[in-house]
Amino acid sequence: MIDEIEGFVEEENISSNDLFDCEYTSIDAVINLVTVFTGCIERQTGNGTRLLVAYGEGINRSAFYTDSKKLRDVFLAPNRKYPFRAVIKVVSYGNMYGFRLFSPKSEITDEDEANFGFYKRTKNRKSR
Repeated sequence: MIDEIEGFVEEENISSNDLFDCEYTSIDAVINLVTVFTGCIERQTGNGTRLLVAYGEGINRSAFYTDSKKLRDVFLAPNRKYPFRAVIKVVSYGNMYGFRLFSPKSEITDEDEANFGFYKRTKNRKSR
């Protein structure tokens, strides 16, 4: 019987190759910053199916969940190649705010900072 038990064989860094084996952050951590996005996956959560986006590399890698349709369309585009660099900004659509991806060469304007500030102040308020 003892001959039938296999010994443990350490496999080379299997978990470190998993983009999503990391600490998760809020999307706030990457807004208005040039970021290297390394992949995404849809995951079933308690809040329904959500998009999990991985970013950064090595010990600095992380991921965030988003429900943004605009970000989902870009990250899940069939011809999207990873990794890629971009900036996520908060943009105003009339009286609503949302997220959009921009070129990494895009300048961060005072309006971008103001939109992000407004988003941070109002994101946890419940609709009445």
